[in-house]
Amino acid sequence: MRLHLDPRRYRSATALSSFRRSVARTAFFNIATTVTAGIAGIVIARSLGPAARGEYAAVTAWFTAAFTVGELGLTAATTFFVARDAHLAPHYVSTARNLLVASGVVVASAGMLATPLLAPENGTVAGGYRIAFLTCLASFLTVGYIASMQASNINRWNLIRISQPALYVATVTLLHLTGQLDLTTVVLAMSLTTVAQTAMAYLLARGQRLTGGRADFGLARPIIRYGTAQLASSVPILVTTRLDQLVLSLTVPSAALGNYAIAATLATLAGPLVAALGHVAFPRLASQALSSSGADRLQRSTVLAAAGVSGALTLVLAASAPWLIPTLFGADYRDAVTLVWLLAPGAAFAVCAQVCGDLLRGQGRPLAAARAQGAAAVAIVVLMAALLPALGVVGAAIASTTANGLALVMALGALRKASAGGSTPPPPPAQPLPQPVVDGLSTPILSPPARRSMYRRRNQR
Repeated sequence: MRLHLDPRRYRSATALSSFRRSVARTAFFNIATTVTAGIAGIVIARSLGPAARGEYAAVTAWFTAAFTVGELGLTAATTFFVARDAHLAPHYVSTARNLLVASGVVVASAGMLATPLLAPENGTVAGGYRIAFLTCLASFLTVGYIASMQASNINRWNLIRISQPALYVATVTLLHLTGQLDLTTVVLAMSLTTVAQTAMAYLLARGQRLTGGRADFGLARPIIRYGTAQLASSVPILVTTRLDQLVLSLTVPSAALGNYAIAATLATLAGPLVAALGHVAFPRLASQALSSSGADRLQRSTVLAAAGVSGALTLVLAASAPWLIPTLFGADYRDAVTLVWLLAPGAAFAVCAQVCGDLLRGQGRPLAAARAQGAAAVAIVVLMAALLPALGVVGAAIASTTANGLALVMALGALRKASAGGSTPPPPPAQPLPQPVVDGLSTPILSPPARRSMYRRRNQR
């Protein structure tokens, strides 16, 4: 008796099984990264106390802001184009690297100039800011290599991502045991472990044959176009996730910011597990390897899984906060319990919106994700201005959760609209691909054979 299998169903089942395995592995590494970072956070909080912990939160918040703006959206752009056109991956990586190095010099210089304004009367905090801004250079060198491996080898991508937190927790623990852990040494530890991660990323990318390419202006244009659209999303995300701490670093005592930072960190515990869904789905959608129905199934299952997991973990966190925080961080952080209750729903909204944004970016629609985050950014600015003077850190928490909820609603709407629009079949493979439009941005992308021919002609000249 001969069984006849539908090859389309077989490929769809195989792709779904592969997706689940990749999500499981990525979720494992995300959780491991969170655990190592959490251990470091506990050691730092107990050693420094609420006031110095608040100063450290201010330094890391401004470092995150500088990195987000300075990387110009090129992380997502590199992943997208390496997944879409693997034949030119080394050239895309080299092009993105050169753009990021130039941006890193500008960001580090601007940070040095801004340091006296951020810490006008505290030399120790000012030193921490300077170290953090210089670290941006090493971070930008790493971006292209890490982003390219998300598209080409997700196992190596996971390995690189966990390397810095693992080295960081070991260094911080050693400093604590030797009695040398303070604000300056903890920021130095962050900087040195980032440099080590840069070296490791380069070596792994070299083993994956993602290095040695030529930076090319013709490739820079589509990367910049996509990156600009992504930046229009990442900056509002920065506003909705970090504006509260950035403003609090200038308006409230350091101890209050320390409690808020602990609460914000705990509220995002569900994030790494849920974010793994978007991390894996993004390059798969960008590669266009799935059929239209397969892509729709992938998106539906991803959104439903993100909502279910984030909701369940948020309830567990809210129930355990009254005993978890004093046990892990000490009685000085008891004020963080109420803040966790206010921030945890917003963190769940934020990570689900992030997953929806990854799905939209995988479809080549970064501006659709940007519009959702832009509306949320406007909302948090208005709410912070209205609530912060009267309610302080509680008002900041309410503003953050409300804005993240708005981001999720709009991202779901954009994803539903994009899915309802359907997709058109690709042109015959022997013909050059038409110039695709990425949210209205015309991006000149040739077929792989045409690109290889173009580079052969250039090399001959």
